[in-house]
Amino acid sequence: MKKIKSQVNITKVEVIDFSARVHGNYLFEKISTVFEAGNVILLYGPRGSGKSAFLRSFAKLNEEIYPEISYSGNIMFDGKDLQNFKEQELRQLVTYLDTNYLESLDYLTLREIMHLVFGKSFKFSVEEYASTLDEFGVLKALYKFERTPLSSLYVLEKIGLLLFISSLKLSSLLIFDCILDHLDDEHVEKVTNMLKSMAKNGKIVVIATRTLKRFLALADTLNVMNCGRFVYSGRPDKFILEGSS
Repeated sequence: MKKIKSQVNITKVEVIDFSARVHGNYLFEKISTVFEAGNVILLYGPRGSGKSAFLRSFAKLNEEIYPEISYSGNIMFDGKDLQNFKEQELRQLVTYLDTNYLESLDYLTLREIMHLVFGKSFKFSVEEYASTLDEFGVLKALYKFERTPLSSLYVLEKIGLLLFISSLKLSSLLIFDCILDHLDDEHVEKVTNMLKSMAKNGKIVVIATRTLKRFLALADTLNVMNCGRFVYSGRPDKFILEGSS
């Protein structure tokens, strides 16, 4: 099975006193944390807590929304400042997915999404990738093979497809920004097993959520965010004990 090769494999991400402002107002401030390969990091916080702005920073996506955004502090990928990566290289290293991706899939076929992500020169066929598509729970939904309209896929199948694409990109850092909150309870276990497998293969998996309990058992590290700040960062079990004391 062909995969898209990444130029660099990141094993450690360090966030050092990192802040972002727009017109003098903080989107988030003074965040310090470490993400390591093989781990699943859960970022929990209410709507408006600053989760999305923080996570978009890893792929330089905030500039598309806030052209006048300014940063202080650093994000380091294996000791190299994020600002020193070329944008194309960074988008290969980091996969960022939010709920907008689920909606945009409805306007595309499978072939179109593959060409959009990897370019028209990328040779893709359902037959060649059948076993992997099946592992991600997508194969049976592709009734028209490459011409399948993605609007016909259920939410679980769309998420499985996005995970499949992420595995092909070989990104080191996978960020799921509240996209998994759209899963039915009965499907959470299936997707979390996929994410555990990806982490075991050396990925850094970050899950942002507004529903803490659904994904707490999956996490190696829990970060709780509110009003643009981390109010807890540590082991999930310790957070539970402190919260119940």
